Amino acid sequence: MASNYRLKASDTSWAIIDNATDAPARLDGIPLVTMEAAEARHMLRVLDGIDQIRTTSKWWANLAKKRAKMITSSGAVQAVEFKPLRPLVSSNWT
Repeated sequence: MASNYRLKASDTSWAIIDNATDAPARLDGIPLVTMEAAEARHMLRVLDGIDQIRTTSKWWANLAKKRAKMITSSGAVQAVEFKPLRPLVSSNWT
């Protein structure tokens, strides 16, 4: 899997660059710039891990949707319709 990010060195610090935008990558809105080399390499692995989790999550979600369509379209299992819960009615137990 190709990385969506790359490291870029300046005079005294490192930054992580998003390949799609060619701008500094952001994590929770914070630009990943002015880091030491070890910190930048670590953050690059973190970003790649997040991307891998997102990709895998989308793959599993698509698979679940396909399987749900197969089950309901085959007629083997009837779809269940749930009725909304009714509010509890107080009763007089005395």
